[in-house]
Amino acid sequence: MAAELWAEFADPLLLERAIPRLRSLGARRFDAHVPFDWPALAVSLGLKRPRLLPRAVFVAAALGALFAVTLIWWTAARSYPLNVGGRPLDSLPTDIPIAFETAVLFSASTAFVLGLGLGGMPRLHQKRDVLPNFARASIDRFWVGVLDAPANGAAFEHALREAGALRVVTLNLEAGQ
Repeated sequence: MAAELWAEFADPLLLERAIPRLRSLGARRFDAHVPFDWPALAVSLGLKRPRLLPRAVFVAAALGALFAVTLIWWTAARSYPLNVGGRPLDSLPTDIPIAFETAVLFSASTAFVLGLGLGGMPRLHQKRDVLPNFARASIDRFWVGVLDAPANGAAFEHALREAGALRVVTLNLEAGQ
């Protein structure tokens, strides 16, 4: 039976010290919720920088600029050529502002959609919403979850309590808790 073990801490340093203990017991997958940005926690959790998002945003920006330049060229030089005072039908320097804005539009839209999608949003309800006092994770409490805890995680629970956890809660995923 799959289970998750969640622990509430009052001090962020206690949470940070608990993670190596849990790793030594065999835990590999973690989730944490803290009320402020904490880069050291990301390092101790083993989180890595995403590789897909920056590359996808760059490709979207390049495609947006190419789309804008192609559209301007097609409309000005091919589809509806208009000779005004002997000027060229299409000039690249005049296309730069529109190409830049279209690149920004495409890249921002891609970042927004992929950010939501890769973050697993929108979720209206999550299994951890039933944890007692979890709402304080955005105010003054620090929560860590062991996502690959065995159903009988007595060793994990003991290690978390020794590390200074205020509360340890087991979520049985099959039972719908």
